[in-house]
Amino acid sequence: MKILVAIKQVPDKNARLQLDESGTRIVETDLSWETNESDRYAVETALRLREAAGEGEVVVVTLGPERARKAISSALAMGADRGIHLVDPDFQGGDPLCVARALAAVAQAEEAPLVLCGTRADDDGYAETPILLAGLLDRPAVFLTMGVEQVDGGLRVVRELEASRQEVSEIPLPAVLGIQSGIHEVRFTSLKGIMAAKKKPVGQPTPTELGLSADRIGKAGRRLEVLSLAPPEKKSQCEFIEGKPEEIAATLVDKLRREAKVL
Repeated sequence: MKILVAIKQVPDKNARLQLDESGTRIVETDLSWETNESDRYAVETALRLREAAGEGEVVVVTLGPERARKAISSALAMGADRGIHLVDPDFQGGDPLCVARALAAVAQAEEAPLVLCGTRADDDGYAETPILLAGLLDRPAVFLTMGVEQVDGGLRVVRELEASRQEVSEIPLPAVLGIQSGIHEVRFTSLKGIMAAKKKPVGQPTPTELGLSADRIGKAGRRLEVLSLAPPEKKSQCEFIEGKPEEIAATLVDKLRREAKVL
């Protein structure tokens, strides 16, 4: 079975972010980047499904500028078979629906019965792509997937619910799954895998080759507009209380009663 895995490159979780003069974008100069966390779990899930079946192909796809090629290389080093990079300028700057349209076109061109995505991106956090993609492809979708195995005629899927509950269901193929972080332990990439990744093919199809018109993708096709971004406001501050233990305790209780009003 061919499995298509959509991945995204996002700013490093420890990076210090700054806004540009417009207040609508972050400054990308000298910024460190990494593969989105839940997307790495999606790649790992695809590799395990291929290994369990003893055959198949894992193809990773990302939409982004030239720097996003690193995310593909990381997935290839993990064991994916080949990559697809939607690097054409017409793909860039779109909203989740535009991204889903591009990914749907790739899924159709690849004739991949199973598409895996991370649950959500660590940068914008929309968590819309898997569901929009499933809708465009007219396939069943499972969100917050915490377990998956191939069975006769389809997949048995474990879905995470609230209050530590889980839902087990069987769905037919083709399908789209949104993979939750923590579904498996993600393997480390070996030096052998890194060297092998350099020889694996990475295609760069254009919108025309995928049958997409420019007004349906990227900036031209977006319907969501970011008006402004701002860092969280500091609404509290830390105060150190000094003195003897009994004095500290008395002061703390007084502040909890008079200022915090929790006593």
